[in-house]
Amino acid sequence: MKKHIFTLILSLIASILIFILTKMYSAWYFYLLIIPMALAIYIIWIVLFILFLQLLSFIFKLFKVKPKPSKLFYYIIKETTFIVIHFFRIKVKIINKELEPKEKYLLISNHESNFDPIIAFRALNANPLICVTKPANLSKPFMGNWVTYSGFVPISQDNDLEAVKSITKAANILKDKSSSVIIYPEGKRYFDDGLLPFHAGSFKIATKSKAPIVISSVRNTKIIKDRFPLKGSKVEFKIIKVLYYEDYKNMNTKDLADYSRNLILEDLK
Repeated sequence: MKKHIFTLILSLIASILIFILTKMYSAWYFYLLIIPMALAIYIIWIVLFILFLQLLSFIFKLFKVKPKPSKLFYYIIKETTFIVIHFFRIKVKIINKELEPKEKYLLISNHESNFDPIIAFRALNANPLICVTKPANLSKPFMGNWVTYSGFVPISQDNDLEAVKSITKAANILKDKSSSVIIYPEGKRYFDDGLLPFHAGSFKIATKSKAPIVISSVRNTKIIKDRFPLKGSKVEFKIIKVLYYEDYKNMNTKDLADYSRNLILEDLK
């Protein structure tokens, strides 16, 4: 967030320079334009940044760059999520961040909205951090290319065989310590109170890689779109518990799914 405040300050300086160089100070009413000019310049910076990303993704396609977990691509995604958070005026309260493992891990959480991964990127130190996500997210305008190049793993909701391949791929990424991984075991967003049943197969990513499981919860992300643009939103991201391999090595994936779901349900009450 500090970087975006810095960009706002640069935008204000740029507007003042334009004000001076064009001799707008000769008329008092031009003084009223300094702040609107600064905001306009800030928006132009964001637009140029997005266009730059699109140009880079075109170049990567041209040279057939292979999608894989990458700190560079993830850095670009994380910077973009900061812009989204700033634009939607989202304040993120982070609880128990000190519990985040230093090693690569599997993050599981409830799933309220499309903002959930964005909040996780904002809250966590993991670098890189990729998502197991529905295939449609890899073809969305602007960010679709970048989540693809960052190594996000598409998972089919209709083809069990393909879903198993995706889970295995995510487990190998975690086993190789290429990236931490996010998966939402409900399989889709759930807008009501409570949780959908967890897919036990999601936890194979951890059992196959013997990585820590970070059990987390997110609150209030489903209200962000409804409050925008008139109001900002306050959301909460919480690390509830971290299970290391020694903690769960005697549990099967069904037990892990039920245990994690109960912890999140209790936390959301």
